Order: sequence, then C-alpha cells, then structure tokens
Amino acid sequence: MKLAGIELPNKINLNKVDLFFNGAAIRSKFFIQTYIISLYSAKSITNENLAIESNIERSLRMQIITPLATSKAVSENIQSGMKDSLGSLYYQQKDLIEDLRSVIEKSGVQYKDTIDIYYTKNAELKLYKNEAEIYSNKTGKLFAETIFSMHFGKQPKDRKIKEALLKGF
Repeated sequence: MKLAGIELPNKINLNKVDLFFNGAAIRSKFFIQTYIISLYSAKSITNENLAIESNIERSLRMQIITPLATSKAVSENIQSGMKDSLGSLYYQQKDLIEDLRSVIEKSGVQYKDTIDIYYTKNAELKLYKNEAEIYSNKTGKLFAETIFSMHFGKQPKDRKIKEALLKGF
C-alpha cells in the first residue's frame, strides 16, 4: 500500500517478531498531513477489543510526513490526543504519559522518522524510533491499553482512522 507517496511494507520485524500490515491512514491537522499511522500485528486484528486488550504482538507505527514536525510537537500531539480521548484513564496513566513524552523529545523525533509503539505478548510496551528501541516498560499492559484505546476505543481520536487500521490481513 502507498500513502502520501510512501510505500508501506507488508511486513516489519520488531523485537525479533514478524508483524504484518493490518491497515493504515493519514492523520491530518489543520489541513496538513502530519503522519501516516499504521497497525502491524502478528495476527489479523479486525475489532477494537483485539486491538486494545489482546496479547497479540502489535505495533502502532507513525511515520512523520510533515517537515514542520519537531520532537516537542510530536510528544505534545500524543499527549493531547490521549488526554482528549481517554478521560479519567489519562490521569491514571499521567506519569507514564509524561515518561513517554520525555523519551520522544529526547530522541529527537522529526520529519521522516518512524515511531513504533509496540506491545509484546509478554505485556511489555516498547517504543522504537526508526526500528531502534528507545523505551521499554516491562509492566506495560495498562499503558498499552491506554495508548491503543486512543485509536481503537469507543471514542477514538478519528473514527475513519480506526476503521482503516482494523482492515485485517
């Protein structure tokens, strides 16, 4: 599949696990295409419960496609999206969200970078920048559910993106 002139791979390998393309969409803000978001998983995911709560190895991949992106802008966008869509869950995870923001800002994420928010079958949450691990939380189940709920929950950040990500393979 090709979006915004970028060919999305059918398969990626993170944490020594093959993950397969499940769906993708372009996220825009103020009429500017900001990033491509895609879901890669070890097994096909076609419903929100599997996307949020399962132990299927999966990754939300964000490919930054705007030259206006800075690591601070990316981290603030993630925080804002989580706050808007998670309600009280946001406050339960506030420390971890701040931790994630800090990691993203320190990593220097910018235009043309790829960020993977990866959940393992062992309930770990890992963050990759350009396929290099930059963060790991060994007890990441609740945090992963928080992040995945932002895109797949009852009140997702964008319903069209949710539908596009849950196409399956």
